[in-house]
Amino acid sequence: MGKKNNRLTNGEQLMSNAPLRDAELSSTEKGGGKPVDTKKKKKKSDKPGIFKRIGKFFADMFRELKAVDWPKAKRVFAELGVVLLVVVIFLVIITAFDAAFAELLKLLIGAN
Repeated sequence: MGKKNNRLTNGEQLMSNAPLRDAELSSTEKGGGKPVDTKKKKKKSDKPGIFKRIGKFFADMFRELKAVDWPKAKRVFAELGVVLLVVVIFLVIITAFDAAFAELLKLLIGAN
């Protein structure tokens, strides 16, 4: 079997399902044949004002907060109790180490 010639002659089209990479494609309107500008430049006046954007930010924020599944008060207080208990335990441990190191330092320095 010989090698196939993969070159296209005039009038033939390349048929492939593969996406085109790095190709510049110009789209045309239906029937008009005019190129459509896909990169519309936004004018500065098209941008909403600062107060409108701030208002939209807060509206979006409150909308998201309403969508949050907030825990029940009973669960919040139970978890608060666990956190406070752990803090107190570490407070006692750190205070004990601090007192022990202070006494050790006093013995090393010779101070009363």
